[in-house]
Amino acid sequence: MIFTIPVTTRVEDFDQNGLLTPPALLSIFENTAVRHANTVGYSPMADSLQNGMSWVITNWRAAVLRAPAYDESFQASTWLCVNPRLATREMLLRTREGEVLARGQARLALVQRSTGKPCLPTPERLAAYQPEQTTAFSDRLPRLRPPAGYTDRQPVQLRRSDMDYNGHMHNTAYLSLALDAAPQQVRSGGVHSFRISYRSPLQLGDELTLCSAPKDGGWAASFVRQNEVCAVVAINEQLAPL
Repeated sequence: MIFTIPVTTRVEDFDQNGLLTPPALLSIFENTAVRHANTVGYSPMADSLQNGMSWVITNWRAAVLRAPAYDESFQASTWLCVNPRLATREMLLRTREGEVLARGQARLALVQRSTGKPCLPTPERLAAYQPEQTTAFSDRLPRLRPPAGYTDRQPVQLRRSDMDYNGHMHNTAYLSLALDAAPQQVRSGGVHSFRISYRSPLQLGDELTLCSAPKDGGWAASFVRQNEVCAVVAINEQLAPL
């Protein structure tokens, strides 16, 4: 089942050129997924706070074909795609006329909050979403890895506002921090694609260093906690698909 809703934006979702920002796009995709879950009878918030189970995203991939302007009307679509090895949430951002503005894909895992260990969703739970076979992307990219070396290192003070309801650093905060660390020439040309690989959740009080460098024709940033790479963000990669 493909779930589609009109998007209601906020003033802070747009940059100085009046175009939708990458973190706002990510937030739209995530909130559309939550709305989809609600329509089939599941609440991600209740699952986390009451049942102790949480859907977590292990990887994000997004491509921006054209960033919509503040005065445009557009809609977001999402659906679940399930195969024996992987569950993904697929996303599209489109104008009312059907022009595709952006594509997104999130790899999902259901985990037990108390232990952090993955658990399998029941067949009934997955069936409620009426999974589709099609994906937002027709290709696959190589695994996202940290840069081999870094040209910039910045200590980061995590804030309470960076945390989500699971007590982990929110997905959009990783992207915002990586964009802040990117040089002006990367940001001035616009963000055409980004990927995020989450390895270990960051929490309030963690001592974090943001280490970044050019990579694969774009820019990449590693979120490092005591020599452990907890996440990697890549912006505007130029990669040949697998």
